[in-house]
Amino acid sequence: MSTIRDVARIAKVSITTVSATLNGTAPVSEELRARVWAAVEEAGYHPDPVARNLRKGVSNTIGLIVPDIATPWAAHLAKAMQSALSDRGYNMLFASNEDDPEREFREIELFSAHRVAGLIVAPTSHGPDYPERLSAAIRTPAVLVDRLIADSRFDAVVDDNHLGAQLVTRHLLTLGHRDIAFLVGRPGISPSDERFEGFCQTMVAAGVPIREDLVRWSCYKFDHAFTAVQQLMNMPSPPTAIACINIAQLLGTMAGLKNIGLSVPHDVSVISFDGFHPAEGWAPSITSLHQDIATISARASELLMSRIAGEAGEPQVIRIPPRLQIRESCRQI
Repeated sequence: MSTIRDVARIAKVSITTVSATLNGTAPVSEELRARVWAAVEEAGYHPDPVARNLRKGVSNTIGLIVPDIATPWAAHLAKAMQSALSDRGYNMLFASNEDDPEREFREIELFSAHRVAGLIVAPTSHGPDYPERLSAAIRTPAVLVDRLIADSRFDAVVDDNHLGAQLVTRHLLTLGHRDIAFLVGRPGISPSDERFEGFCQTMVAAGVPIREDLVRWSCYKFDHAFTAVQQLMNMPSPPTAIACINIAQLLGTMAGLKNIGLSVPHDVSVISFDGFHPAEGWAPSITSLHQDIATISARASELLMSRIAGEAGEPQVIRIPPRLQIRESCRQI
């Protein structure tokens, strides 16, 4: 096994110079840097990243925190983020805060104790003092994903939820639907708020009145949707289409409709903002938005790397456009 002495011998420099070049602890010329790295390759030397990072007081590990590790969205994000970070020479730790801010802050503290180089967080966003608490808790470079925080000092990479809502709503309007039920998620969470805003704006722009009696607030869990859709479909003037903003809603909606003997799309059309489910294997397959998680992960890791490298500047918000995948769950009326 080669050592740093072999690198120094091949490059014809001192061990101190090799160490300084590899660790970036002293300025060296481009010619010398190239010579040292060429010697590293020739010798087959592999610097110990753990030891090097311990000497610097940091690690080559990034912490990822999401609200619910069991959701398909979180699994897709973790896989894509791990790939993006691995390409940049970083490992990843993964934690779920169960949408509980107190647990979230404990996870942040735990990652800080492990001296992670940075954090990628899908924030819980609970409470009026949440932005200040989150800002105080995070003491490393960090990037937010999925959810925005008002007046945040952190960069963020999120879906373009307004565009997604336009795509969903226009598709239903094009099919002739006017009585559209919208299952809104938890208020105060940017994806829920932005998707409902986009729905309303698109309906108004099309000159179609929004039926407030078809809007269900804080309906973001399976059992909420299961109950809500049965109530909606038993109304004197039921909706012809139902828009779900997440997978839990979609599962609850499909189960609720089945429970009262209704079929999709014959009796009611169903569309989902969350494309992370086995849509093609369902009967019928579900028309849904596809979130570009690979791009979200790549852009978030790029931003985080730049902040770790010391790049200053105002926080950036990058919105990644989704696309609509038309399948079988919506019909013309």
